[in-house]
Amino acid sequence: MKTLKNLFIISLLCLLPATTAYAQLSEVTKQMPQVETISINNADAEKLAKLPGIGKKKAQAIVDFREENGEFKSVSDLSQVKGIGKKLLARLEGKISL
Repeated sequence: MKTLKNLFIISLLCLLPATTAYAQLSEVTKQMPQVETISINNADAEKLAKLPGIGKKKAQAIVDFREENGEFKSVSDLSQVKGIGKKLLARLEGKISL
């Protein structure tokens, strides 16, 4: 019985560093600056051109597409713009919003 109690205490002590590290990790993530997303429905070509994989021409194509067809209904609708495929959309994930 005493051995079982000792094993229980040792196992709890082994978990302590992991829980402490997890608590510290959450504190660090709270202090990290939040990444601002760029709205594909509101941003101008200059701002869109700052996105990875989007240069001046693709940025202008996004603005032109939006003006001709109205606002994007979803982020994936961006793939309807010439030159924007699945790979580029994946790169933009988390960086763009409606």
